[in-house]
Amino acid sequence: MAARPRPRARLSALALGLSLLAAGCASGPVTPAFLEGLLNGAEDGQAIVTPRGPLALSRWPAEAPRAVLLALHGYGDYGPSTYAGAAADWAARGIEVYAYDQRGFGRNDSNRRWPGPEALIEDLEAAASDVKARHPDLPLFVAGHSMGGGVALAAAGEGRLPGVAGLVLLAPAVWGGETMNPLFRASAWTAAQIMPDQRFSARASPVAIYPSDNIEMLRALSADPLHYANPSSREFLGLIRLMDRAWTAAPGDRIDTLVVHGANDQVVPERSVRAAFDRLPGPKEFAYVSTGWHMLLRDLEAGTVHRLVGDWILARGLPPTAAAALAD
Repeated sequence: MAARPRPRARLSALALGLSLLAAGCASGPVTPAFLEGLLNGAEDGQAIVTPRGPLALSRWPAEAPRAVLLALHGYGDYGPSTYAGAAADWAARGIEVYAYDQRGFGRNDSNRRWPGPEALIEDLEAAASDVKARHPDLPLFVAGHSMGGGVALAAAGEGRLPGVAGLVLLAPAVWGGETMNPLFRASAWTAAQIMPDQRFSARASPVAIYPSDNIEMLRALSADPLHYANPSSREFLGLIRLMDRAWTAAPGDRIDTLVVHGANDQVVPERSVRAAFDRLPGPKEFAYVSTGWHMLLRDLEAGTVHRLVGDWILARGLPPTAAAALAD
């Protein structure tokens, strides 16, 4: 029987910050067998072409697709690690899924080199244009988990996702603006000046942080040679600046937006997610998942979120008859 997570502790800002978006860290050789186990029916070996260079891409094709989804992972993670299970479910329902490894992460040569917020947002802008060109007759949706949600919201709010039909923000990293303690912000800035390359681990936190109730998944993730979760002081400040940018951009997001937050999320404060949601001009929907943790798509009850997101996208996608006609 898997160990149960400890009850939520009252976290200090520093403890939460050091474990932000973290689930474990590891290093080691990347083997084809390891990746094959993650891809779960995806077509691999493709790339998204951006002005700053190509990015590793995975695709889950759908028969008679009714919508196409471009998905962004969180800090230290990568496309198929976050989305393999969900993407297989969505593709079976008629949602074609693309998930690329963001610059500085995953299968890219830039792994473990922080690119900065502008590069991440620029990459999404190019990737959305690329995927839209591949499927000009299908409505395009963009999903972002954690840090990826911050990137997606910033891009949408800054008007850099033209033609996107909907935005899905999964436990988005939007702990910025007025929701962040000024002392914590000052501490992060000071650390970045004094020891910019010092890396931190969730193990340094004085309290336990659980990003999911799926303990076996977390153990497997800790052995993943492509995954890491120990941001340097410079990267941590960069994450704060990205969240600030998403917070600032939120009132400009006029794309139909679904925000999903788990009741047990110990990583991103609920108050900051709700505050960012309140800044969205709409149309918008907030889904509060009672069984959800931070890693919504990989929790023990992840199927609930898979269905929720799939239903939301398909309600805005092509009707089945139109999709079948398009496939013919």
